[in-house]
Amino acid sequence: MSPHPIIIVGAGLAGLTLGRCLRQHGIAAVILEKTLSLPKNNYGITLHPWAFQPLLNILKVDEGLFRRKLAVDSERQGNGKVSGDILAPGVDADLGTFRCHRGRLESLLQEGQDIRWEHTVQDAATSSQGILLQLRDARSFGTGVLIGTDGVHSQIRKALDPKIELNVLPFVVLNGKRRFAKAEFQDFLTSKLQNGTITQSLQDNILLEISINDYTTEFFDISYNYSRPAREKDPLHRPDRPTSGATDIPEAFYEELGLLTDLQQPFDEVFDPAKVRRDRVLHWLMRSALGNQAEVEHLANQGIVLIGDAIHAMPILGGEGANHALKDGVDLARHIVDHGTGSFQAFIDARYETWKRGVEESETRLANMHGHGNVSI
Repeated sequence: MSPHPIIIVGAGLAGLTLGRCLRQHGIAAVILEKTLSLPKNNYGITLHPWAFQPLLNILKVDEGLFRRKLAVDSERQGNGKVSGDILAPGVDADLGTFRCHRGRLESLLQEGQDIRWEHTVQDAATSSQGILLQLRDARSFGTGVLIGTDGVHSQIRKALDPKIELNVLPFVVLNGKRRFAKAEFQDFLTSKLQNGTITQSLQDNILLEISINDYTTEFFDISYNYSRPAREKDPLHRPDRPTSGATDIPEAFYEELGLLTDLQQPFDEVFDPAKVRRDRVLHWLMRSALGNQAEVEHLANQGIVLIGDAIHAMPILGGEGANHALKDGVDLARHIVDHGTGSFQAFIDARYETWKRGVEESETRLANMHGHGNVSI
């Protein structure tokens, strides 16, 4: 084992899961996170049993308590039931799957961990002495083991394996959020959800989705998605937009909303163009990526492992990014406990085909959600 603590870059689900599992086994790890504090990720994610059940022993909770604490509708004694209606093709709702509040899960995972907030990694390099991380404020960290869990825009990946490029899939996705007073919400949405947390409507190849993010005694927070395959010369498909351009919403979006006809509640209310204009709407790019196995192994032989979206990015819709992040964190911690940090070859060998299959299946699932069999225009 390296005399230095393991450095984990990124306090997302993969990094927090890995750190928490290592801590359970008495292995020192430091998490470097660029934000001021734990991001307020107040939205729901779909978790499958194969991803969250291995965490229960680490967190020392049973599954019932885990669900009651983290379900998006836990305040109304809900258990995060995925759907009250039939989901669009390609969306999984396996037995045991539930909708989890991401912010509460991250808060649970971070307990007791050494997280260095406002530590933005600007560059990383290797030498015969080990791995050196350069921070934006000129501080530096040296380590013998570096785990990159810093997401789809991973600075570690860009610095150490810049040949890996993000693939922007040909789909238009716009996401909005809104808060409703409890009584107002119950009037038009509760009956449709039937104690579930997601409802969808597919019109031709346009998918409308509404999901609960949070529920209190006073209000409901929801997310909604408008998505469809990209078209030729599509003003809403902007694969080259900068990250900062996510909030620049073309007028064509509101015009498209105005063309939707015969919408039933709650879709008529939620996708009303005038009301959407008042919401914070984001233009989401559906990205995927997967590092070449030989290059991933080359990094691993230098004590560098990328996991989660940093190495096998999946589109937000149709992807299982959160689930694979948890799985990666648990499995990598188990490898370190069992084999130390001298070689990560066995971990890469065990996980790579799963990563590849996950990316491929997420792309197919995204297409199937919109009634298409592939992801090409």
